[in-house]
Amino acid sequence: MPRLKHVEDLSAGQDSFLDVITNIVGILIILVMVVGARVHKISLDAVREAVPDANAALDAEVGGLASTLTSAETEIQELQAQARMVAAAADGAASARLQLATAVSAARIEVEQRKQAVDSARVAFAERSAKRRELEAALQKCTLETEAIGYQKATTAEVLAYPTPIGRTVNGEELHFQLAGGRIAYIPIEELFELAKRNTQRRASSIAEMSSRIETVGPAQGFSLDYVIEAKIDQARGQVLIRSREWVVRPADPVVGEPVAEALAPRSRFRGVLGGVKPDTTVTLWCYPDSFAAYRQVREELHRLGVPTAGRPLPDGAPIGGSTEGSKSVVQ
Repeated sequence: MPRLKHVEDLSAGQDSFLDVITNIVGILIILVMVVGARVHKISLDAVREAVPDANAALDAEVGGLASTLTSAETEIQELQAQARMVAAAADGAASARLQLATAVSAARIEVEQRKQAVDSARVAFAERSAKRRELEAALQKCTLETEAIGYQKATTAEVLAYPTPIGRTVNGEELHFQLAGGRIAYIPIEELFELAKRNTQRRASSIAEMSSRIETVGPAQGFSLDYVIEAKIDQARGQVLIRSREWVVRPADPVVGEPVAEALAPRSRFRGVLGGVKPDTTVTLWCYPDSFAAYRQVREELHRLGVPTAGRPLPDGAPIGGSTEGSKSVVQ
């Protein structure tokens, strides 16, 4: 029995202890809430007291920044103005440089032109000086020749007067001479033609053999004759016509005839051929380029003798010849 009483006393004591703890916890919670409220109030008061000071500092800082911004904008404007001035100065300098380069180029061109003009003037002056010296030398020579002529005896010179050069075709007899290498040689064309005629008559055994044949006769007096003969049948008359279509005279030796000086002397072969000419006989001179001077001498002599003369100039290497389609000699 006493044991049960002890148990009831223990239960009552435990309930009191729990109540005490609960009360203490409640009190602590209330204290925490009170302390928190006070702390919150104190924080709000501190913040309220600190906000005006922060706003004042921020306002002061903003004011300083605004002043700095204003100063920076002013400096930027000044720098922009200076940059525009520098750009304008650079543009002016570039334009001036271009003008200066143009002026320098023009000056160089002008200097070069003046230099060329000076060089041309020097060359012209040198040429005129050389020409002047030549003229002075020629004048001095003429003066000396004039003085020498003044001391010489007067001489007479015979001047040949040729008739007016009116040409006419040669239809009568004709003598032919070759002028080459300063030598004159008689060409016996008539004699060669007679030999060709006899040769043709002797060798013409049939008409077929006479068709376009080349024959050669000579030499006669230093020349040979090559000729082409052809035969044509005249059916209307019943005749066979044989004629020479072309002919060429060739010297038998490279050097033929006699020098012109010897030919113009008395008793020369040239004089002998001219001794038997008739008044109406024409002398034809076949002349090569190396004998034009000799041609003039022979022509003057023939003019003295009153012999009509015809000239036939030939290029180097060209043969003396003729054809049925060729032209006759023209005498003046």
